[in-house]
Amino acid sequence: MNLPNFSVNRPVTILMLFIGLILIGLISYQNLGLDLLPDLSFPMSAIIVSYSGVAPQEIENMVTIPLEEAVGTIQGVKKNFLLLPGGKLSCFDGI
Repeated sequence: MNLPNFSVNRPVTILMLFIGLILIGLISYQNLGLDLLPDLSFPMSAIIVSYSGVAPQEIENMVTIPLEEAVGTIQGVKKNFLLLPGGKLSCFDGI
């Protein structure tokens, strides 16, 4: 016996199966536990400083070293790394 014949010959059985399937879906949906705005915390912070028209040595002395010292005093920072592309300084902290 194939499925179309079974469905035509026993409509009440098929109806009960679909109602059961819908009920299981509704119960599962209620117990799913989704938040509209979940709490997310990214273990990283970024500091980007733009200071163009200055020599790399001056950027290091005036910006990079004081910034590293200030960020280094924060508890929980495991590593720092700096990017110096052109006149921009990007500091990323892994917390």
